Order: sequence, then structure tokens, then C-alpha cells
Amino acid sequence: MPEPTSTASTFTTVPAPMNNASPQLRRTAPDLVTGALPRRSVSPLARPEGGLVARTPLEVREAVPADARALIDLWSVCVSGDPGASEGSSVVRLWEAPSLTEAAEAVRLLEADPRRRLCVATVADNVVGAIQLELTTRTPLHLSSTVIVSELHVDPRSRRRGVASSLMGVAAQWAEDVGSSVVYAWAPSASRDAHRFLTRIGFGQFATVRAARVRTLRARAVGRGSSRSTGRLIAVRRSLQRTHEALARSARD
Repeated sequence: MPEPTSTASTFTTVPAPMNNASPQLRRTAPDLVTGALPRRSVSPLARPEGGLVARTPLEVREAVPADARALIDLWSVCVSGDPGASEGSSVVRLWEAPSLTEAAEAVRLLEADPRRRLCVATVADNVVGAIQLELTTRTPLHLSSTVIVSELHVDPRSRRRGVASSLMGVAAQWAEDVGSSVVYAWAPSASRDAHRFLTRIGFGQFATVRAARVRTLRARAVGRGSSRSTGRLIAVRRSLQRTHEALARSARD
């Protein structure tokens, strides 16, 4: 199978606080959004009349370096084994699993960055989903901040159980906290499940994000631009040479 030259993802946007979306988006506790946080359940226990716990509670918390292995496994299964992605997608083939040390260090740096957050959803201490959020300006000409959901993954075995909605609740709460009227999200273009979910909770298509390998970009864009510049320079030199020759002939005559 040939190596991909590029891959595309779709940016979607929805007004915050997304009050018309699924009620599950509002379940995240306020203290989950404001700092280094303790783990806390965001999904109530279901207790039938017999008094028995019907399901294990879902918890959403900030990721810590100790989650590195679970996060690598989650990314791997969601990217390379996502049943909702098109077969042979470029995104799958571009995925390269980091080392455990690299992943742990990356999570540690995220913990210290006030403008980026990585939260995980857990069931019985097992990571079943994750969301990465970034706080940035809408354009280089704006000062106000907006929230971007740059990663949203749920283990295929735990989907359709409110995990993604609970994670998106963090985005809605953070957007409200910073006064952002819009939340942006991107999802791989080949992931049908991700796009169906985002559409269902109110996101509409806004832009397309594309990726290309550096060597491909250099060969096709930078190299081509350099060739054009060189060609223009040669043309200018030849034109000057013809002008000088014409002036020299005129002087002799």
C-alpha cells in the first residue's frame, strides 16, 4: 500500500454553552475545570429498587503521567482499530505510538500548561476515554480566547454510554469560564462515528485541516517554488544580457 502524502480532518464549531445539545454535556462538576483536580464521578449511580448498584460510575478527571500507558493503548485502539473509520485511512497509517517515557513527559507538560488540558474518563479506574482541549484566540487579530477540542477518543467497547458527552461537558464548562461563545472541534475525516456524534450534539462543519509529510511538502511545494524563483532569475538575467548587447550594438553604429 503506498505511503500517504497527506490526510485531512474536519473542523467543526458550535456555540457555547451548547444548551441545545445532549443534557449529558452539563454533568461535569464545576471544580473539574479550574485546576489540578481530584477524581470525581460525573455520572450518578443507578440504583434499582433492590438497592444494588446497577453500573460502575463514570469519572472524569485531569490526566496524570501515570496514565501514560493507558493513553497510548487508547490512542492505538481508537486510531488503528476504530470500527467507525474508513478502511485504509491516511490517519491510521500516520499514527506512530510514542514511547512510555515520551508520553509520560508529554502529560506532565500538559499538567503545567494553563492553556492546554488533557482529561480522561474512567470506569473502575480504567481509562475508557480522553479529551484534549486548547485555549487559543480565534484568529491572530483577536484577543479573546476560544476553546478547541483537538482530540476526543472513546474506547470502542465503551461507546454509546455517555462517555464522549461527559468529556465534552468539560469543553462546555471551560468555554463558559473563559467567556467563549464558540467551541471548535476537529475529528479525522475518515471517522464516521466521530462526525455523527459531533453533528448530533450541535456542531457544524467550519473548516478542513490537512496534514502532509515534510519530505512530500518540500518536494512538491518548496522545491517547486524554488524552481520557479530560479527560472525567473534566469529569465531576468537573459533579458538584461539582451539589453546590454542591444546597447552595445547601438553604440558601435
